[in-house]
Amino acid sequence: MRIRGILAAFVVALSVVLMAGLVQSGVDLLRADRAAATKTNRTTAEPELTDAGAGTQVQLRAVTFNMCGGLCNKGSTNLLHHVEKEINSFAPAHLVMLQEVCYSQFEWFKSTYAGTYEFSFTPLLTNYPTCGAPDCSVNMDSDPNNDDKRCWIGQVLGARGALGAKDEIPLGGESYQIDNSGNPIPLPRTFTALCHDVTLAGIAGKVKGCSVHLRAWDDANGVSDRARSAQAARLASELDADIDAGKVVVVGGDFNMVPQPHKGPGLDSFYRPDAAPGGGIGRFYEADTTDTRDPDGTGPDPALWTLPEPDCVAPATTCRSGQSTTLDLSPLSNDQRNSKIDHLFFSEATTTDSLSGGPRPMYFEDAARTTITQDPVEAARDANGKYLKLSDHTFFRGWATVTVS
Repeated sequence: MRIRGILAAFVVALSVVLMAGLVQSGVDLLRADRAAATKTNRTTAEPELTDAGAGTQVQLRAVTFNMCGGLCNKGSTNLLHHVEKEINSFAPAHLVMLQEVCYSQFEWFKSTYAGTYEFSFTPLLTNYPTCGAPDCSVNMDSDPNNDDKRCWIGQVLGARGALGAKDEIPLGGESYQIDNSGNPIPLPRTFTALCHDVTLAGIAGKVKGCSVHLRAWDDANGVSDRARSAQAARLASELDADIDAGKVVVVGGDFNMVPQPHKGPGLDSFYRPDAAPGGGIGRFYEADTTDTRDPDGTGPDPALWTLPEPDCVAPATTCRSGQSTTLDLSPLSNDQRNSKIDHLFFSEATTTDSLSGGPRPMYFEDAARTTITQDPVEAARDANGKYLKLSDHTFFRGWATVTVS
């Protein structure tokens, strides 16, 4: 049983008031994570942020990215500067949620952003050889003290400021993990939402961020779909107390579920009753809704939304909809809107039109993988015609306007 009542003592005193109303969990293994180093490798200038005054509306910005650090990048850190550039281009990104991050890559983020962000990690798998370790058998015994961390892959949460109380929420879904054909997957995952209370630069208030990765696969009998639907419901339920305590809760990650209710009710626990079509029973707004504005005020770059009817039309003000966040191996088509499986949820917003968000694909424009493009037409391809890309997911960014009290 997790004891969460004591966490409130660690939360910052000022509040943000919103008007709308992998074999093991890694909990014990990772509580002794090293403090961030004082030296930073950053070369880009950082804006100076001061806490907004009472009554001021500010943008709470967050990004989420399943970076496919193992399967696509083999634990390498050589291409992470592309991710760094995307984070920096959305400055200030107050919260950074990353999934499928190898432990070596987590350490790269900690070092690169030391002094600006603090980062935390929890494993999805502790015996994952695709992160670059030659042999992960040592991690499969009963002694966690001899683990080779090069075999770890999991979720990362970063805060532009300081990480406070850590809350690793077990989501279940470990039983009977099967692939699309109904066969047991060879490396079962452990599903934990990595959450922290955070103190953010430029925002005085109580904020909690969570990075999540839910169960994958789509078998014919719906076994995996039922499991991740239960995972989403449990996570939403566990966060109720934080919302009732006045915290702004931001949840980002790979949910492996699409938003449209006719495709499945798995996200009903997150979407609010007024989200069109179909509504839900949740308390969250998703960033990729009807707003087409760019949060930097410079216009769409690229266009952050939108989908046509019948998904979301007036008088609806918030929607269960959004652009695809997955990258196919063939050219993207308009039909891929239903492959939006990465989401960025905010527990409240001052108004529904104060939300914005959307995906930014990260294709490589050259075979040497030195330049990123968001346009698949400009993307380089391998000898088999497959796109060269950093991940099979897009980099997803969004924001909500909150009022400092």
